[in-house]
Amino acid sequence: MANANDGSCGTCAHFGDGVPAEQLVQIRVHSADDAGVIGGCDHPSNAALHLKVSPISSCDGYTPLEAA
Repeated sequence: MANANDGSCGTCAHFGDGVPAEQLVQIRVHSADDAGVIGGCDHPSNAALHLKVSPISSCDGYTPLEAA
C-alpha cells in the first residue's frame, strides 16, 4: 500500500467521484492508496475529460482539502 501524500489526488479536494464515501474517508484519514481504487477528478480543467485517477496520482491542479 502506497501513501497518498500532500500533492497526491487522495488528499485533493477534486478527487473522489465514484468512490464510496466510507472508502474515500479512509483514504483521506490514513493517507493511503487502497489498491485498485480509481476515482473521478472534478477539477474544472479535467471535468470534460472524465479523468479517472488513483489516490497516489497527482497534477498541477492540486487543491488541498479544507480542514473539517
